[in-house]
Amino acid sequence: MFYFTLGSCLLSASSLTGQSIRQYATAATKNHPPRRTYLFEKYNALIKENRAVFIFQHNNLSVQEFTQLRQEMSQVAGPSALTVIRSGVFGSVLRSTEYANLEPLVSGPTCVLTTNADDAEYPELLKSVTNVLLKNKKMLLLGGKLDQTLLTQADVTKIIELPGIDQLRAELLGTIEAPARKLLRTLESPAQQVHSILDRRI
Repeated sequence: MFYFTLGSCLLSASSLTGQSIRQYATAATKNHPPRRTYLFEKYNALIKENRAVFIFQHNNLSVQEFTQLRQEMSQVAGPSALTVIRSGVFGSVLRSTEYANLEPLVSGPTCVLTTNADDAEYPELLKSVTNVLLKNKKMLLLGGKLDQTLLTQADVTKIIELPGIDQLRAELLGTIEAPARKLLRTLESPAQQVHSILDRRI
């Protein structure tokens, strides 16, 4: 065994090696604080359990302003939630999913609008709650996802402006019925003309 002399201290090479290994192992082990782990799991559930996740920058809204927004959202028919998030943790969650490309949107004071409502059951929900949030000038829509599709700000705007299923059905029915009504009028016209001529002769 080799010994190194440092002043009055005598240290063995084996003890130095063991100490280095212990220090390295300690440095390599990284335990996340319980709060961060809780938030990671919470945000992961938000993304996976909701069809729609729209990301907003809230520019430091006060607690009272958030309370007011949530009260207005509760008056809209259908389930939805507004959650203030920690950007670093939420970005980390996004990186672990197929929605990693949304991470650049998550910077600064951020919140997310989430809902798992069915469009057929609540056709106006997304439009209504998004408009509630955008009425506040501090809220800036950035983008998000709907089902498995990533959305830009423009995409979200287009989607919430789409007509509801009932309106689409009415428009489709009108389109289908229009040629039939036109054909009926065409068929009826000669008969009416003949009837008019006969009336004049009689």
